[in-house]
Amino acid sequence: MKFGKMWILVLIAGIVVLVAFVPQVLKPTPTPNETAKDLSENSDLTAIKSFTGKSDPEVTFVNTDLPTPYFRVGKVTKIGNGENMDAVEGWVRKVNVYDSKELIDGKCSVYQYHTDQRNHSLVAVVIKGLKPSEIEALAKNGNTCTLESGNILKINTVEAEAIAMEYLARAVPNFDQIKDNFKYSTQQNGESHEWLWEDKEYKLPDGLSSRPYPGPIIRISVYGNNEIQYWNTVPLFEN
Repeated sequence: MKFGKMWILVLIAGIVVLVAFVPQVLKPTPTPNETAKDLSENSDLTAIKSFTGKSDPEVTFVNTDLPTPYFRVGKVTKIGNGENMDAVEGWVRKVNVYDSKELIDGKCSVYQYHTDQRNHSLVAVVIKGLKPSEIEALAKNGNTCTLESGNILKINTVEAEAIAMEYLARAVPNFDQIKDNFKYSTQQNGESHEWLWEDKEYKLPDGLSSRPYPGPIIRISVYGNNEIQYWNTVPLFEN
């Protein structure tokens, strides 16, 4: 009888071990690519959080792409009145692209974030208009968005500067050291305001050129409806 009780206890212990162990065996082991992608998205999300100031910005990974037209480096050949730029190994620096799930002020547009694939720094924030299929998908889920009315809003310089400086302070690690070197410009008497910093001392290796600026830049634009766009090619120049 004692042997029977002992056998039952051993059986129960074995079942407990199996219950704990089997799910781990059945759970698929992530591939190196999956693990790298997860780590990349986590690092990218940290940069997006820092820029937006939001603790949990909802974004969707779109793809990996070249950061055209915001940044290009290569060998330039003149062709008539134009030019051709050939890619150079080591300077084809791709970005991870993410779309925000949140509409910009209820309009049919979202912010799109580009992060340097190598160091996960945020290099661009642009406004992306939704495609008709995306607008239809919103409607099917009971959500609507407003198309651009064509009315051009204006914002004064003081208000625009406050918005721009807040973003730059969060996004640029050495902002305190370079903020006085930003050049300000405006268009259409307040429809948009822009601040631009350019590293004029930077020199590319011989034979290489960059477009659209000769060196690293940081640029932010603030529009009359408080929307922004941001470009920072400094990380893309770093080896």
